[in-house]
Amino acid sequence: MHPRVNILNPGPGVGGHCISVDPWFLVGDYPSLAKVIDESMKTNDGMPDFVLNRIYEIMKENGLKDVSRVGLYGLTYKEDVDDMRESPTLQLLESQQRHLADGLKVYDPFITRDVVEHQFHDLDDFLHAVDMVVIMVRHTEIRENAAKLKGKVILDCHNIIEEPGVYHI
Repeated sequence: MHPRVNILNPGPGVGGHCISVDPWFLVGDYPSLAKVIDESMKTNDGMPDFVLNRIYEIMKENGLKDVSRVGLYGLTYKEDVDDMRESPTLQLLESQQRHLADGLKVYDPFITRDVVEHQFHDLDDFLHAVDMVVIMVRHTEIRENAAKLKGKVILDCHNIIEEPGVYHI
């Protein structure tokens, strides 16, 4: 238990400089004693691909064909910080590129410089440009502006939007 870290919540993966990296050292040094850690790390590492597949399924179900109308909300590894180390969103974008796809829009209120293609720096502009919003990070901003998501297809990876029709991972 850590006062600032709660990893036992649903999400698109755990990022950062510690939890997403350090357990692999235990697995490497003590493989027979770290089986649960090994499996949990494999699950965590697979979450960005799982979310990418979930986006595909939801697009198909809703007749959305244009991936450039899908937006990822959040680039950081946790809420209300500007740290992108081992960010699940960056991992998802990398996976998308490996599959020779491109076009997802991205917005994060804490990242003020351009770090990825198709990045927005204003929430309203971002929401105007997309039909589907994937909440990758539970920033306070998105919780306070949930009403602006009305009419969008929403994949909420953190279970923070309490509206009918919202998809979850």
